[in-house]
Amino acid sequence: MSEYVHFTRDDVLHASLGVIPAFFLVAAGHLTVGVAFAIGLLPTSLMGIAPRRKLRLIYGVVGCLFGVGILVGALIINATDIFETALLFFGICFLATLLASRRPVGTLLLGILIPSLGIGTGYSTSKAAGLTLAFMAGSLWSSLVMMPWPESTPDPHVRSRLAAMRPRHVKTYGVLLGLTAETSIFVGHFFDIPYPGWIATAAMLVIRPVQDMTGWRGIGRAVSTIAGTILVIIVLSLSLTHVETAVVSAVIAVLTIGARTSKLYVTPFGTAFLILTIELYGVSSAASLQEVGRHRIVNNVLGAFIALFYGLAVSWFLERTLFRHPAGTTASQRAP
Repeated sequence: MSEYVHFTRDDVLHASLGVIPAFFLVAAGHLTVGVAFAIGLLPTSLMGIAPRRKLRLIYGVVGCLFGVGILVGALIINATDIFETALLFFGICFLATLLASRRPVGTLLLGILIPSLGIGTGYSTSKAAGLTLAFMAGSLWSSLVMMPWPESTPDPHVRSRLAAMRPRHVKTYGVLLGLTAETSIFVGHFFDIPYPGWIATAAMLVIRPVQDMTGWRGIGRAVSTIAGTILVIIVLSLSLTHVETAVVSAVIAVLTIGARTSKLYVTPFGTAFLILTIELYGVSSAASLQEVGRHRIVNNVLGAFIALFYGLAVSWFLERTLFRHPAGTTASQRAP
């Protein structure tokens, strides 16, 4: 099992220190704020402990984009009709991809901002605003907790690894990402599917700029998210006290951050568990809880299917047609 789940001492310690405020908030009965604070730890903490202290503060600011994206997603979905929302999401995804391609770190920022836009479509503007503050507080706290660690030499391979995650055809990926967002938004709301925001969330969490990462890895992320959903239903059906819920939430947060370098997809599992804890906590009956859980699982599968269609099937087709030969090569030049 250690081959697939890998913990590092620094990541576990960092997560354990970071989750302390969230634990006490949930234990005191402020579950939504406490769990949102724990979720806010993830974007910053999952980047690891930065080698330089100045960079650690930058990590915290970058993590705040997660909260900003949720608020923007909520503002868009609540201020426009479904067609306008779908078009806006397409435009935002396309432009964000173009801007992100200018720097190696851009793809990392894209992976934080775009999924948060999808999450935001599931909330009212007022609730999203409150959650955003808690998310941002968690991100900034995570960067501050890094400060006691001594500075170290930056990893010389980070830039090359980030560059390897950039799409080979930037504009094409921007269109595919935009179509994924547009389709997931439109399908959920046009067909009046319960909890449509989770379709967009799942799609944005699965699609990636590299085909291999959207393929089997995308399926792995979808399965991991479903596992997190099932665990939420099981845990909440036990009618735990606030203190017990705080313990479980803290353990999941530490697991998610501490095992961030694992081969198994721990991050989607932990993220789904914590987000759905906020949304499902307080559901009165076991039947209602299971019904909501079923909707979430179906929506997750639908969102993953949309992401795999554009990020894998359409991408594969384009790679073997439009991009099979260098641009400008004529048929006579390709002939043997």
